[in-house]
Amino acid sequence: MSKKLIAFLLALPASAEIIYATSYNDHTVTSLKLDGSSLTRVSQNLDCGSEPTWLTLDKSKSVLYCLNEGWGGSSSITSYRTSASGTLETLGVLSILKSPVASTLFGANNTKLAVAHYDTSAFTTFSVADPTNLSLLGQQTYQLTAPGTVPERQDAPHLHDSILDPSKKFILVPDLGADLIRVFQVDDGAAAATAVTSIPTIAGSGPRHVAFAKAGRKTFLYSFNELSNTVTGYTVTYKRDAAPEFIRIFDIPSGGPGTTVPTGTKAAEIEVSPDQRFVIISSRGENSLDIQNFDADGPSTIKSDPLHTFSINQQTGALTHVQTAPAGGRNPRGFSLNKAGTKLVSALQDDNRVVVYERDVQTGKLGKVLAYAAVGSGPNNGPNYALFDE
Repeated sequence: MSKKLIAFLLALPASAEIIYATSYNDHTVTSLKLDGSSLTRVSQNLDCGSEPTWLTLDKSKSVLYCLNEGWGGSSSITSYRTSASGTLETLGVLSILKSPVASTLFGANNTKLAVAHYDTSAFTTFSVADPTNLSLLGQQTYQLTAPGTVPERQDAPHLHDSILDPSKKFILVPDLGADLIRVFQVDDGAAAATAVTSIPTIAGSGPRHVAFAKAGRKTFLYSFNELSNTVTGYTVTYKRDAAPEFIRIFDIPSGGPGTTVPTGTKAAEIEVSPDQRFVIISSRGENSLDIQNFDADGPSTIKSDPLHTFSINQQTGALTHVQTAPAGGRNPRGFSLNKAGTKLVSALQDDNRVVVYERDVQTGKLGKVLAYAAVGSGPNNGPNYALFDE
């Protein structure tokens, strides 16, 4: 390829990207178009119920699943047909057990969905083989014999995430209330997943979200813990005809070794970069950074919670702090990366804003703000999750 042709291709404008964001207060799934430095609203859909929260995308089928936590009414799963324009077509709505907070696709050709329920202490599975006809496959509910180390938050099991492991044979579900990470094996039975073991976490840590990293033939698991504001690392060893073995290798503060966080801080989201070299976490309630105000009205600077980036030691799984960067405002409840790892979109629930940052894939560091948009209305009721359509 000639140098002139390469230069021409590099000079071509990047195609627009679609981002989806959920918002409790507006009861909406908002479609945003990212085009260079512009982030504009394309459409809004109201069919995900009263408290839209987690989004799960099946890109190969152009289907998006939205969980409605339903604190003010009934809970549900809504399936949508996605489009290049960002407009969503509602395919189906299924009423489900209250307080679903996270989901993951699994099974052959992604025909099943596993859901974690926070307030109702349950793990459920659904058939999504036909997204216009969603149906329940199985439901498992848990109890505690006594409150946990933090009784006001650990009065019952509170399942908070659902993630498929790299082998696609196991589903991990952190239980904030029980200080466990529950492990389910994917199977062909009626319930589609069977509980096989649990990983005990540090008492009072309250695991919220987990993420896997693959480093060659090694596998590591990272748990972001809401009550202790720590990250716990595990080695993962797969065994024939048995559940994987998880061995804890470290537990560090969310800002890195030797750091502390203000009272009231809560761990939020954790992601591993697409190249498996970095861990990124978001922290709520710190208000530790000052950034330029996005709005012309008001003070010149506003408070922001942080996003912390760590590099992964590819041999040991240990984490080294690389950067503390602003999340773009307060309460970054959810964020995600694009598949190339060159962009991060942050949902700022307390500031009614979605912010897109550039990201250096070599250093793992976040750079300048690429674009931002207002999402949600009312105090502290902005977007709680944002996801690239990739």
